Amino acid sequence: MMNKKIIISIIAGSVMLGGSGCKKFLDVNNDPAAATNVTDALLVGGAELTTAFNIAGGYPARTAAFWTQQLGYDQPAPEWDTYKVTASDVDNTWSFDMYPQILNNLKILQDQATTASHPHAAGMGKILMAYNMAVTTDLWNAVPYSQGFTGFGNLKPKYDTQESIYTSINTLLDDAIALLAQEDASGSVGDKDLIYGSDPEKWTAFAYFLKARFALRLTYAPGKVAATQAQAALTALAKAFPDASFNPGVTFGTKSGSEAPWNQFTVKWGSVAVSSTFLTLLQSTNDPRLPVMVDPVKKGTGYRGRIIGSDQIDIDSLSGVGQFFAAADQSVYLATYDEQLFIKAEATFLTAGFAAAQPVLKSAVEAHMERCGLNPASAAVQAYITAKCTLTAANAYEVIMTQKYISNYLSLESYNDWRRTNFPKLTVVENAYQGITTIPRRWVYPASENETNAQPEQPGKLTDRVWWDTKQ
Repeated sequence: MMNKKIIISIIAGSVMLGGSGCKKFLDVNNDPAAATNVTDALLVGGAELTTAFNIAGGYPARTAAFWTQQLGYDQPAPEWDTYKVTASDVDNTWSFDMYPQILNNLKILQDQATTASHPHAAGMGKILMAYNMAVTTDLWNAVPYSQGFTGFGNLKPKYDTQESIYTSINTLLDDAIALLAQEDASGSVGDKDLIYGSDPEKWTAFAYFLKARFALRLTYAPGKVAATQAQAALTALAKAFPDASFNPGVTFGTKSGSEAPWNQFTVKWGSVAVSSTFLTLLQSTNDPRLPVMVDPVKKGTGYRGRIIGSDQIDIDSLSGVGQFFAAADQSVYLATYDEQLFIKAEATFLTAGFAAAQPVLKSAVEAHMERCGLNPASAAVQAYITAKCTLTAANAYEVIMTQKYISNYLSLESYNDWRRTNFPKLTVVENAYQGITTIPRRWVYPASENETNAQPEQPGKLTDRVWWDTKQ
């Protein structure tokens, strides 16, 4: 269980390297047993780096990209992209990354920053805790939270319901907003904050963004009203990102071992290709982002996507992830301004209809085009928007969510949105693991939990739904 030892990871200047033969990263933990104090700065920087590298750019995001058919894995089925994700496969995310390195350290940060009267550091810790608790419960449903950080005081913490965890997440964000509004001259984090350089205005905007994202996450949760959740999202967005300069991300480098996680995975791994599903979507709509998001084949000409579940072929005969997204010095974002605009487009549609959502959708697509390095005012972009982003009463929801799916390329949010809305329309791949007939809706519980912390919710099934996932 994650509480059998408290690991304080100090990650100051280098990223953790991935193993070449398995689907997980075995992270290097530096346990400073002799240290008398771990500063706010080290706790914030370490949590941010692990979140970006191992979560937002790591195994959870990669699984999302495979299961939403943005990427394919050029190995014989059943494999990762054909839903073979086992209790052992997810163990590292729980037992090395999420609970000891991220969540537990963020709890330590909040407690010590509060004791030392460092409200901004405490606020950062709460926002990062909210982000990561959402990832954890969205992957597994019920998980430890209220008893999850007591160390040796409770080695078998109960699992809290997802409904209660989302209530706690909203409280964390509200508390963080209040803390960041306080005066704080301590500079206890300073430039060790890899995301915003300790700018309280930007952290506050990120908190409001997350409130909006999570309000929509619960659109169809039991007992919730879609229009009410959408209006809550719109209210939060009024205080979120003013533009793309507020995008919260960690930027990586070009030196060996410090490359961005998507570079290490898609360039160095050797078996990752763009899925034929995603490539066909871009090609069939003459999407101007195609050459930015997808690389041509190395052997031959043009583009070729991996048909998930088909026989393994020469990886050089398949298209890889475009260099813009696979660059060594790419940033891994926990959110983006274009995602914010898509949230606004969906929320506007749910509260005011397709006509009101039309200009918001247009601005969202333009914002993503701009993030991809394209001129949003160009004839090609505007022709695409006119042809493929014109809303009607019949197509509005699908068009908005499909465009958001493209915008959230390689993001965990593509999987969350697909489960929540069933858009874009995806079908089960060939040669699915154990013959399952639906796309997985969650992860099974990790082997370490099944073995050492027996709970009624275990072991879980890939086809089970998390609490908020109700839309058929």
